[in-house]
This record gives sequence, structure tokens and C-alpha cells, in this order.
Amino acid sequence: MKRAPLSAILIVVIALVGCGRPPPTALATPEPEMKKGHPVVHVPPVETRPFEDGYNAGFEYGKKHAVPHGALATEEDAKRVAREQAAGQPDRWERGFAEGYADGVRNVVTGQK
Repeated sequence: MKRAPLSAILIVVIALVGCGRPPPTALATPEPEMKKGHPVVHVPPVETRPFEDGYNAGFEYGKKHAVPHGALATEEDAKRVAREQAAGQPDRWERGFAEGYADGVRNVVTGQK
């Protein structure tokens, strides 16, 4: 009778030993941090200064260039003017300028203060 090689026996023993173990519990998802019954989400801060600076500049520009009882600026007009005025500014500055410009024009056209 022929004997089984030692490597074959070792493979069978390792396979049998590994079959009955439950998965480790350390890989489970950790419990989320809770505050007043809601999960806490940690988000890095976002720089809002460029948007605010652009909004203020757009608002003043819109107030200077609007005509009382004239036409309101469309969203496309506001974006076009913002692209022209935003030379070299960050993207948030351009979006802020467009919103500020539309609000400035609206204030003059509707007679708001």
C-alpha cells in the first residue's frame, strides 16, 4: 500500500482546521457617533470667502448697471456678466458674482432698498 505524501496530509489538515471558525468580530462596522438621536457626520470646513466676495462685488455691480423699472437679469445674463468680471478669480467667486448681480439688478428694477 502506498502512503500519502506529507504535503497532501498537511493541506487536508489546514483545510479542516479553517472550516469551523466563525468570522472575526473585529471587522464589524463600528457604531456611529450619536448626538441627540442623530448620527454625527464630521465634514471638513469649506472656504466660503470667495463666494461672499463675489456676491458683494456682483451686488454692487448690478445696482450700478441696472435701470429702474427695466428688465430683470436672466440667469444666462448673470452668468455671462460674471464670466466677464471673474478674470482669474476662483469658481466660487464667479457663482457668487452671478447671484449678487441678479439680486442687485432685482433691487433696482423693483425699487427695493
